[in-house]
Amino acid sequence: PTTRVRLVCECYTAYRWLPSAMASLRRRLPRLEVELAVEHTQDPVGALVRGDIDVALLTTASLPGPREGGGALAERPLFSDEVVFVVSTSHPLAGRGSLTRDHLRKVPLITSNTPPAEARWFMSAVFGRKRPRLEFLRFPLTEAVIDAARAGMGIAVLSEWMAHGYLGDGDLTVKRLSSGPLRRPWRIACRRASEDAAERLSAALESSAPRLYTRAG
Repeated sequence: PTTRVRLVCECYTAYRWLPSAMASLRRRLPRLEVELAVEHTQDPVGALVRGDIDVALLTTASLPGPREGGGALAERPLFSDEVVFVVSTSHPLAGRGSLTRDHLRKVPLITSNTPPAEARWFMSAVFGRKRPRLEFLRFPLTEAVIDAARAGMGIAVLSEWMAHGYLGDGDLTVKRLSSGPLRRPWRIACRRASEDAAERLSAALESSAPRLYTRAG
């Protein structure tokens, strides 16, 4: 019999590649039918608790305790994406092999309208307990973030999944931090009744996410 699951992603960056990955999934897992439930992107955990969805890909959201409905849910690590820094090839930082935290303090950071939890993760991952005052330029669309970087307005901060599709023209360059790759962990969470489907789905998804760098890099 065919198993049907409704899937949502907490962070919209995964939608950059997930639809095409699902086409591959249908060939590899013909008995698993996956439906994207994008209307629950803003509250994936709440949707899991209510039973509105079966599986969620999470970054920063936490599952509730048993008293709040978390007893019916399960989760496990899935994969990570890398947050990268994109600048115009004409930008003064373009010739640098990598960027330092000091560069991020001095140059405007160009981002989308990042949810507060994602913003807190970024500050903690990059600066630890310090909270320097940073200048941000925020745009609602990824295309605008990229165009602002192309115009030399600052450093675009975005997932490798989003940057991947904009690097073919040779007018942008990707940088990492000098301290090493900035990797954001993802988890797959599900209702316990859907654990078997989530296991099959996670195994397939781990090899589907696009990468700018090999994991040895």
